[in-house]
Amino acid sequence: MRRSKTHYLPDSVGFYSANNSESLASDLCQSIGEILIEEIRKKGHASIAVSGGSTPIPLFNELSLLNINWTKVDLTLADERWVDPKSADSNELLVRTHLIKNKASKVNFIPLKNDSKTVQDGQKNSEELLKNITLPFDVVVLGMGPDGHTASLFPCSEELSDAMDLNNPNMLVLTYPKTAPYQRICLTAKVIADSKNIFLHLNGSSKLHTLESAMKYKDSSKMPIYAFLENGLSIYWSP
Repeated sequence: MRRSKTHYLPDSVGFYSANNSESLASDLCQSIGEILIEEIRKKGHASIAVSGGSTPIPLFNELSLLNINWTKVDLTLADERWVDPKSADSNELLVRTHLIKNKASKVNFIPLKNDSKTVQDGQKNSEELLKNITLPFDVVVLGMGPDGHTASLFPCSEELSDAMDLNNPNMLVLTYPKTAPYQRICLTAKVIADSKNIFLHLNGSSKLHTLESAMKYKDSSKMPIYAFLENGLSIYWSP
């Protein structure tokens, strides 16, 4: 794993690269595993929030094989679409398929989608469930879209200012992106930013161009990922 960093990223950002997505997933899995093991050793439990999409699938499969005490790990999602958990567009389904299996089958998973009739009630119920997780999160794994959105923090969303408000007392926020389908529930920027270890998992050269644009604009209302680049995180990238 290489640690050379592109020139436009701030000093607060760590940058790690691998030759391909499989090697990258293995390296990131190892880093996450070390953190979870250490947190379990220190305080008896650990917590992790992960994102959806196709990029983390190899990582999820690797994590499922980690030889740690998964009964001591709380797992949730950075964001979720308000869809049936059996829908192909559900992040919960993705996680249940690729992560919650093998040695990780005993993890304590707290989904964001529930049986509430409305997404507004769903947010309230999920907030209550997430209170069982001790904050800050030990690990949050993010992805990023070409518009600079991360999780469900979209620049086109009218709820973005509330979602990005570091004084927002809530753990979750509702977003209604105009450029993507479905109502969504998402961790607030404060909850993400306060996490002990934030990883941005990326594949492809186009993602580097998006990062460069974010650093050029320096405006989280235009490209929400900038808020976390400025705050500090670790980028794991492969071509």
